[in-house]
Amino acid sequence: MTTLDQIRAELETWQSALQAADSGDLRTSLRLFASIADTSKIHLNVALIHDRLGERAAAIENLSKAIELDQYLAVGYFQRGCAYFGAAQLEEALNDYTQAQITMRSNAEINYSILGLNFTLKRSEVLFNTALVQLRLGRRAEEAALTLRRAAETDSSSELKAMIERSQRAPQECVPYSLPAGILYRPSAAKMQLLDAASQGAAPKSSVPTLDTSSTSEKTSTLVPSKKSARKRKTSLASSFVSSSLSTTTITGGRVPTRRELSRVIGADMTPPATDITGMPCAGVRVSHGPLAGLMAWRFIVEPDVTAYKRSSSSQLSPHMPPPPAIVLNFLLDTGNQKTFVPVEALAAIGLNLNPGAEVTLRIQGIRTRCTVAEPDEAGRIGVSFMTAGCLTYYFDSALTAPVLYDGSAERPAHVPRTIRVEDLPRRKNWLLRILAIFSRAEK
Repeated sequence: MTTLDQIRAELETWQSALQAADSGDLRTSLRLFASIADTSKIHLNVALIHDRLGERAAAIENLSKAIELDQYLAVGYFQRGCAYFGAAQLEEALNDYTQAQITMRSNAEINYSILGLNFTLKRSEVLFNTALVQLRLGRRAEEAALTLRRAAETDSSSELKAMIERSQRAPQECVPYSLPAGILYRPSAAKMQLLDAASQGAAPKSSVPTLDTSSTSEKTSTLVPSKKSARKRKTSLASSFVSSSLSTTTITGGRVPTRRELSRVIGADMTPPATDITGMPCAGVRVSHGPLAGLMAWRFIVEPDVTAYKRSSSSQLSPHMPPPPAIVLNFLLDTGNQKTFVPVEALAAIGLNLNPGAEVTLRIQGIRTRCTVAEPDEAGRIGVSFMTAGCLTYYFDSALTAPVLYDGSAERPAHVPRTIRVEDLPRRKNWLLRILAIFSRAEK
């Protein structure tokens, strides 16, 4: 069985398990999910079904497995906190709600629908649950009051206000917020279509936007097609996943751009994350000048996959282990290549000492991606492995004059943040102005 056949079989089992759950046949759904339970999403589904069956210990066990596979799964901590709450393990519930707040970072909410889970985790609800545990413990009344005040400041809805008032009157009668019954992770339609198309050797029949590359300069042929080939067709990103002969952007067989070349036109990389965009959708830039003119680039946050990081660490596994380091890295779009390449220098910066050509699992912009270690000084390139891992596609936004990456199974986003601020881009110097400036200084 080929890798593609294995992926298809798993997705078909996933869909069959969902159908069984939707029809109320929870035992059959559990059996089907158990046969493919090797990702955080599937373990979360198993936990939610166990919870519906009243099997709280099994739910906690599978939520723990989901968190072990994805330590940044805020919804996993949140739901496990609810399970601990139901089991009267209040200290454990408090720890999980606190961890959920930490993994949410500064976000007021996280919408998991783009990942296949029809649920939005709100910081206000996590805070309410935290306060409810504090009240139940009976020794943190002042702390609970402060937590409820923070929740009210985060969300002014009448529903939350009513919940807060009730919790203050009768905390023993209140129940925490949790995922609604029946909510499960579901595979995206775009991923299924891509797999169907790949097996049939044809482009998927979907509404994936296409990118017209006919205006691209011939000077960018190392990564994009020539004008002659671009005029023949508009190539969808999805079709580039299917056949290498349809690839729109490739450097395979050509000169690989260097990190220095890329940094010169979009800014220095390998910096610590500060105000950088952390998720999708996001807009990059089309390089305006230099040897990379016409290519598309983004700045992404790169960090080790938590499981691999812990295994490689000399420290013992513990909940107090510090999170893995992260850096901001420049990437060029290279959808003509199956692999995603990360500079060897970048890996060293996040504590992973690997040789060029080695394989490593990383999180790029939050997407768990299998990557290849690039040769020294080579620029980072995002390939098909990254795009398919996140079910991503792109379009060129004329209003932003920028390429936009987003989940291809969803509608085009209305609001798109940039990973590269245009005002900070290094710009070409006007030689005439420079000469005039030199003469002006000489006259003074």
